[in-house]
Amino acid sequence: MSGRKFEARRLERLADELEKRNGLMLSVFFALYALVTYYSSRRKFMWNDELYTYYIARLPAMSDVWNALMTGGEQLPPFFYVVTRSAIGFFGDSGHAFRLPEMLGFAVMLLCLFIFAARRASNCAGLLAATFPLVTFAYFYAYEARPYGLVLGFAALSLFCWQSATMNVRRPFSLIALTLSLSGALCSHYYGVFVVFPIALGEAVRTLFNKKIDKPVWLACAAAVAPLFLHLPLIARARGYAGAFWAPPVWMNIANFYFNLLYMSVLPLLFLILLAWGYKAARARGAFARHDRAPAEINVPAHELAAAIGFMLIPVICVVLAKTVTGAFTDRYAVSAIIGVSLLFAFAGAKLLGNRALPLAALAIFMAAWFGLLVFNETWKASTSTATPESKIALLRNLEDDLPIIAADPYTFIELEHYAPPELRARVAYLADPEIALRRLKHNSIERGQGDLIKPWFKMNVMDYRSYIAGRPRFFLCGDPGFFSWIVPQLKEDGMKLELREMEGKTLVFLVEPAEVGRFSRRELK
Repeated sequence: MSGRKFEARRLERLADELEKRNGLMLSVFFALYALVTYYSSRRKFMWNDELYTYYIARLPAMSDVWNALMTGGEQLPPFFYVVTRSAIGFFGDSGHAFRLPEMLGFAVMLLCLFIFAARRASNCAGLLAATFPLVTFAYFYAYEARPYGLVLGFAALSLFCWQSATMNVRRPFSLIALTLSLSGALCSHYYGVFVVFPIALGEAVRTLFNKKIDKPVWLACAAAVAPLFLHLPLIARARGYAGAFWAPPVWMNIANFYFNLLYMSVLPLLFLILLAWGYKAARARGAFARHDRAPAEINVPAHELAAAIGFMLIPVICVVLAKTVTGAFTDRYAVSAIIGVSLLFAFAGAKLLGNRALPLAALAIFMAAWFGLLVFNETWKASTSTATPESKIALLRNLEDDLPIIAADPYTFIELEHYAPPELRARVAYLADPEIALRRLKHNSIERGQGDLIKPWFKMNVMDYRSYIAGRPRFFLCGDPGFFSWIVPQLKEDGMKLELREMEGKTLVFLVEPAEVGRFSRRELK
């Protein structure tokens, strides 16, 4: 045997040994996930939506949380806040503690993907299914204090429980867990109800092939949506914001969703194709021994493929419903589609690579390395970003005059209220006017939330725009005037002069004062 053949054979034996040691495989994988995700969580500032989570979760009692949600300014079920408050109670009031439920939910999804794919192909194929979400945009929801990580965990758990029930693996327990996990997805986010669709689609295909209705499975799916009725008062209040929501649906959302979700995974997809071609060519040249162990067969039932495709179709279902009923869609509402994409990627990879441990392991290692590079790139961008709360606070500290500070956009406002030191925070305010916002932006859901939720429940300084400007005040305007902001053109229309004082990236600081006839600064905003 030549040296090259000998090395190839040793690699193949090593990969076969790895295939048998799924405990070691999973231990290394989840250690990598935990370390990287914890680090990413520690370095990340809480942004606008996470700060909503922070202030609502820290209200004195769950009755206060319910009343805050009844304003309609936050469109989430209370269960999400039960989970978040529990994390705070156990691990303290810190940013990474707020994100811990999502980290765990995402980890549950990865584990369920591994087991689901390993049952039908191999452990290395399961590793592919678990690794794929890390190289997509879905990973960013693993450490965001919003419910999407929880939805992913419950959604994947429901798929795993359904598979177990159809395989008669601890069937009574699997059926109960199926109901609870589907309910958990719904109770974490209202759009989580769409997780029922791929399970129902898969079960419908199974019924068609078996020519027999599995009533307990259908009853489990039906029972899972029962909690939706308990949330009807909250849903009704949230729908009051739907007519002018900040993210109205358009049909192009469907194509944009898949692009945004998968653009970071293009290189692993190309590597899969090249690896399949290269491995096949190497075996044809005899680089590997011909008497090596035959790989396990890939046996994916049609109903499980249908369920995976159903998960992929969730964005389509969400956009259709948004266009016809809810009036609201953004990519994260349908992020559970990654479950179907990951499984189909794993099964396709196993098929193209002959379900052999060596090339599957090589692909998984490549994807893990790519994941590390993506995280490094995000860390580097964050370290050089000029859009952080710290940079905005530094700009404001450069100002000589001790004037009020008006936030130009809602994101800047809540960041300054949360991160600014007390002496600076006392000068910060937001000027709200839903009528002007609707006229200029064509939406006012965020603007309404300032008065309905932010002011009474977060105790932040929100004032009426017209009343404040009527006094012809002098103040600083800070933020990104082009992001969810109507205030700059409105100030000009109302006879105020804007003079640029500081600028870093997209964050601008203007001095605003009543315009004087015949006197205009050369730096006035045109």
